[in-house]
Amino acid sequence: MASTSAVHAPAVRPVRGSRSAALPRPRLTLVAAPRAAGGAMPFTLLCTLIVVSTLAALLYLNIQMSDTSYEITRLQSQSQRLTEEKQALSETNERLGTPQSLEREAREIGMVPVTDPAYIDLDTGEILGETSPAQQTEVNPELADVPAEKAVPPAEIYDEPTTYHGMGNEGA
Repeated sequence: MASTSAVHAPAVRPVRGSRSAALPRPRLTLVAAPRAAGGAMPFTLLCTLIVVSTLAALLYLNIQMSDTSYEITRLQSQSQRLTEEKQALSETNERLGTPQSLEREAREIGMVPVTDPAYIDLDTGEILGETSPAQQTEVNPELADVPAEKAVPPAEIYDEPTTYHGMGNEGA
């Protein structure tokens, strides 16, 4: 086995007359020991402050998210309720707009069906057709057998076109 040992270099002394001998040796003085940084207390307080502020921010954000969630739930239920109300009002509007309902309401306020209509010629201002005052009757003889909720005069269908007198918006 080979053994290894450290080899020491021999100390070399400067030769007189060499340049390194001419330099004066530095003077050594005693220096005070460096001050140790303050204790661990300020660092501990800083770390504690960071952790506490992080937890407080997290708690605040969690509370805000919870409040927002409750607000969203409340608004969704309100939207659902308003949608149902809109649908109910739309159905009521459609039901009240039927010819049967309109006819019943017209009778309730004293209106009577037109028997022979007259028209106004907008070009000449002449009244075409004969009109007579409507007779207030309780029940229309044509609709005597039909209940008031369903009483609607039958539609008239013309095979041959008649003279068109206009509705007043032809010039628009």
